[in-house]
Amino acid sequence: MNIFKEALDLQTKNIPFAMATIVSAEGSTPRTNAKMIILGDGEIRGTIGGGLAEAFVIKEAISCIERNKAKVVKYTLDHGTGTSSIAMDCGGNLEIFIEVIGSKPALLIIGGGHVGLKIAEQAVNLNFSVSVADNRAEFSSQERFPMALNCYTGTTIDESIEKAAISRNTYIVICTGSVDDKALRKVIDSEAAYIGMLGSSRKINRIMENMREDGFTEEVLDAVYAPIGVDLQAETPEEIAFSILSEIKRIQAGTSGKSLKKRDDNLVVVRGGGDIASGTIARLHRSGYKVVVLEIEAPTVIRSTVSFAQAIYDGEIMVEDIPAVKSEGLKDIRKVLAEAKIPVVIDPEAKLVTALKPVALIDGILAKKNIGTRRDMAPAVIALGPGFEAGLDVDAVIETMRGHNLGRVILQGKPMKNTGVPGNIGGYDKERVIRAPSKGKMKPKKTIGDLVQKGDLLAVIGTIEIRAEIDGVIRGMLKEGLPVTEGFKIGDIDPRGVVENCFSISDKARAVGGGSLEALLYLTTPRKR
Repeated sequence: MNIFKEALDLQTKNIPFAMATIVSAEGSTPRTNAKMIILGDGEIRGTIGGGLAEAFVIKEAISCIERNKAKVVKYTLDHGTGTSSIAMDCGGNLEIFIEVIGSKPALLIIGGGHVGLKIAEQAVNLNFSVSVADNRAEFSSQERFPMALNCYTGTTIDESIEKAAISRNTYIVICTGSVDDKALRKVIDSEAAYIGMLGSSRKINRIMENMREDGFTEEVLDAVYAPIGVDLQAETPEEIAFSILSEIKRIQAGTSGKSLKKRDDNLVVVRGGGDIASGTIARLHRSGYKVVVLEIEAPTVIRSTVSFAQAIYDGEIMVEDIPAVKSEGLKDIRKVLAEAKIPVVIDPEAKLVTALKPVALIDGILAKKNIGTRRDMAPAVIALGPGFEAGLDVDAVIETMRGHNLGRVILQGKPMKNTGVPGNIGGYDKERVIRAPSKGKMKPKKTIGDLVQKGDLLAVIGTIEIRAEIDGVIRGMLKEGLPVTEGFKIGDIDPRGVVENCFSISDKARAVGGGSLEALLYLTTPRKR
């Protein structure tokens, strides 16, 4: 027997098997140099010497085939009590390598037309075992498909498909052109790893609707890849075949199928790290996204204890349980991201976006106008608050006005206009916001977390004292020494007086962050056409 010829025959027929080879024999053994083929059902071709040792190898080989993993086994043929001892009189030692030659993934093409032929031609080069089924003999013949392992033909498409063996290692492409609905009904309940159907959206919708009416569940129908293939704007049979096989290889490999170089599909750039933007940054970080924050050189941070922008001044900051670090340059950014921290970078013009190649960019500056964010800066561009129009300069806008629509995702149009009136908290709006009475440098007299009463001295601008208009707790206070203009917001009093709230992200920021996450997922998650 030519063991290599037997192995080639099994491979040609796409039958998985194991090859057992004696790699070491010491002392007295039945054979010292031999190979044996073992099939999944225990059938063997050849021998490594027979006896109990061979029986143990067959058992191990069947297990290896089932797990698709190779293994080295060692036996001592001495009737001993050791873990490798077996009841044989030879007395020697055997070492055997069991190699698994698994079956190729099976591709069943239902429909042997132009596209089916091109799929078969390309699939063979991708190591698929190809079979074709068609109720038209001329479209399912060995002459038309010389690369196919099997060509199945029957009087109906159902009869043709019934001749094919469908397993968990089978990938099915339906492209008959005329009886796709019948073919899909025949295979939809099979254990195939993939079922895809070629056709226009209109045709597919009609087929799916008919099947719904006949009792097929949404869960079953949703597992069908239709329309089929990845979006390559394919038109020719060759292009369509490439598109379909690209999708199948992606499913087979269990990967995203995205470019390895073009973009980091988990990286989001956020322009601005103030307290409202920080709610978005925190939501993204906790949801598994990598986030890079771009800031100006001297950000006017009011709620510094819960603003990632504060890292520009302090070098690092912990907002709730999330660490952020001031960073410089791409190398530093990558290092900080690798440590599961948030890099905060001085980059007011967002020049780093081109090199970072994020999946999305979020404008969280809240300047109430667009100061340089463009829709072409990332695959998904989102803005927080007024000054933007969804569908024009960004893909989505998140409502930041307190009220019923806070955090709402806007995909077309603008958010509510800025009224200039702060949101009502505890019955107060304008009174709770501390503003500069004149131009000058900021000199705070209270810090975040301090409880104050109406009339208490809060800050000084030049020689002008600023006093509290209400009782409460200082929730925000601008950094000492920063220049301000008349009317500039320099602080914030929370009339509810809960000190702990000064050190946690606000309800408003969390709501806006939730809207940002929703928009990001909507814009970046593939949906069936």
